[in-house]
Amino acid sequence: MELNIETIQALAKIMSAEKLTSLALDQGNLKIEMKREIGSTQAHEITYSQPQMVATESLPHKAQSVEAQALEILPDAHWKEIKSPMVGVFYQSSQPGKPAYVSKGQSFSEGDTLCIIEAMKLMNEITAESPGTIMEVCVGNGQVVEFGQVLYRIVED
Repeated sequence: MELNIETIQALAKIMSAEKLTSLALDQGNLKIEMKREIGSTQAHEITYSQPQMVATESLPHKAQSVEAQALEILPDAHWKEIKSPMVGVFYQSSQPGKPAYVSKGQSFSEGDTLCIIEAMKLMNEITAESPGTIMEVCVGNGQVVEFGQVLYRIVED
């Protein structure tokens, strides 16, 4: 197994779908441990360490639709969701103390930066795919987010 962002996202998706609080994977010189504390803002903790013997089980992957679950909680049928493309830390601005890129009620254009997600020490700008208006900011600054977690609810212009 190659360690890349897609692998980590897939593991996070399995954890979410199966409602797991921890996952350990050990392959040769690579060991991945993911832990989620329910009710905490720290959703995932990823650690890398020297190889250790870890008992693992094959995890069945249920065909649940995360998309369908998300649509059930939409406050308005015309609102769209902007979801996190990765596991990481959500930041509303480029630096602490600076104003947020966008806030509730604010309009934005296609290509505008909406937030930053820090993943594996890389800062990833999340940009708007189309123009719109922020109706709801769904996560707090500095909060750990999961793959597919709703960041914003918007109305497209």
